[in-house]
Amino acid sequence: MLRLVFCLALICLGGPAFARCDGASVLDRLSDADRMELDASIAATPYPEGLFWQATKGGKTLHLIGTMHVYDPRLEPILAQIAPLIPDADLILLETTKAAEAQLQADLASKPDLLFITEGPTLPDLLPEAVWQTLADQARARQIPAFMAAKFQPWYLALMLGVPPCAMEGMVTGQRGLDHMIMNRAETADTPTQALEPYDTLFTLFGSESMDAQIEMLQATIAMNREADALFATLLDLYFTQQHVKAWQFSRLAARDMPGAQLDEIDIMFAEMEEVLLTRRNLKWMPVIAEAVNAHDTLLIGMGAAHLGGETGVLNLLAQEGYTLTQLPL
Repeated sequence: MLRLVFCLALICLGGPAFARCDGASVLDRLSDADRMELDASIAATPYPEGLFWQATKGGKTLHLIGTMHVYDPRLEPILAQIAPLIPDADLILLETTKAAEAQLQADLASKPDLLFITEGPTLPDLLPEAVWQTLADQARARQIPAFMAAKFQPWYLALMLGVPPCAMEGMVTGQRGLDHMIMNRAETADTPTQALEPYDTLFTLFGSESMDAQIEMLQATIAMNREADALFATLLDLYFTQQHVKAWQFSRLAARDMPGAQLDEIDIMFAEMEEVLLTRRNLKWMPVIAEAVNAHDTLLIGMGAAHLGGETGVLNLLAQEGYTLTQLPL
């Protein structure tokens, strides 16, 4: 259920065709018990707020910015504020780079099974008829023809359906989020960029799941899509108020509201998702950051905002390694 809800950080919009996703805040409908649970989980989490940080140690300076992977006009002033850091950085670390994306595109061209079901039954065969029809409608609303949706690997289609219709038009036209805005500025400034992880990380994480597990993920996404626009708008607002941990924890509570959802099962699923998508990746990024620090004095590091907070968030991991952290105004 990954960027089902935070890439919703965990994606891409803008320009004249942009229509902001909106809807009544789903936060307003939380029960008192859920609100108390949400507040308690945030209070217990290290570094729950703030998108822009400076970490210093031994003459080394790291600037960290929590990104989102979709475009929104509200990103423009954020980019303007961090833009002076781009030419001054010795190196920029991001989740991916243009070179890594080009390598991934080459792989996808030569290995269609990374994205598509190339053998055996396709999704209409693997899903109950009513579920498939709902999925086909949701795919068409995102400008994905049903015949194409039928052949996608379930995990990839789940990610695509995690982008609400209000956001898909920008994606189709190639508009991108803060990560790519930084990449473009870095290219203009001739500042080198480096990926924090291998280019095929997400394909490895999800593609290794069994077909049954992927179908389960897809069905959960379909169920949550009944309020996709409002959920997306709520998460965007939390991002722009720099409440990244609240966004993640709220996503967990919102998932509990799915039809037929079992509280314990949802919490277990989110714990597993946090372990795979955040904790493991954060821990693998730390040696990459350390190697970059050894070779350079000044770094700019951009990562999805969900990676910042928490016991195993990048900020806390840096603090444990002796860095002095300062939240910068944004």
